[in-house]
Amino acid sequence: MRLQAPVTVLLGAILLAGCSAPEPAVTATPTATATPTPTALTEPQLLDKQTKTMVNLYSQVVCTNLAEHPDIDLNAAVDKVLATYATEGLSEESRVELAHRVLEQSAAKNCPDQSARVTADLNGE
Repeated sequence: MRLQAPVTVLLGAILLAGCSAPEPAVTATPTATATPTPTALTEPQLLDKQTKTMVNLYSQVVCTNLAEHPDIDLNAAVDKVLATYATEGLSEESRVELAHRVLEQSAAKNCPDQSARVTADLNGE
């Protein structure tokens, strides 16, 4: 009776193996699994990512400031912000583009009545 369980397991294994000749044992050798390494973002991708983040975080603040300071020169404000806050990984040209995008997209998102003013002021009109 004690041999019934091991014999049953052995018979089951033979049936599942299709009664074929035993194959040579394959030993598993550990292999290094490739972990994905983050690729560096290109400057345009970084600019898009930072723009989206800043608009999501600060668009309401931008609109509040636009409403409270209707006579502010936005280009002067951009210069002041860029002198105060660092943006990592962007050239000076991209930093200016980032500031312009944040102002334009923030206005479009939360205060569309200010959009024309923002665009005109940033374009020097």
